[in-house]
Amino acid sequence: MTHAYTVELRFSGEQLKPSEISARLSLNPCGTYSQSQNQSAKRKRRPYWGYNGEGEEGFQTEWVNLEEGLKFLLKNLCPKKTEIVALALQFDGIWWCGHFQTSFDGGPMLSPKLLTELGSYGISLYIDNYLSDGHE
Repeated sequence: MTHAYTVELRFSGEQLKPSEISARLSLNPCGTYSQSQNQSAKRKRRPYWGYNGEGEEGFQTEWVNLEEGLKFLLKNLCPKKTEIVALALQFDGIWWCGHFQTSFDGGPMLSPKLLTELGSYGISLYIDNYLSDGHE
C-alpha cells in the first residue's frame, strides 16, 4: 500500500492569460496553457495557470501526506490571499490534488482547520485519484 500526493492551485478560463496571472501574483507557475497554444492544437483545452510552490523552501514534488502538501501551499500563498480570492471570482479556481495509490485501501484525511482555511479562499478542493501498480 502506497499513497503519494501532488498539490497545486489552478486557475482556468477562456479569457485567462497565464502571464497576467503570474504578474498579478508575482509567482512562477509550474504549468500553463494559453489561448495561443489552442490555435495549433488538435484537441482544444481551456487556458490555465498552475502553481505548486516549486523553488520554495520545503517544496516536494510528491507528498506522503496530503494535508502537509496543502499546508505548504497555503503557507506560500497566504501573503497573496486577497489577490487569489479576486482571481477566483474572475476565473475557475481549484485546489488540485493528485492522489496516486497502489490499492483502494484508504486515502487522505484532512483536518477541519485545514478545510476551513482552504474554504476561506472561495476555491473548491478537487482530488483526482490514480490507481497504478507502483508510482515513482
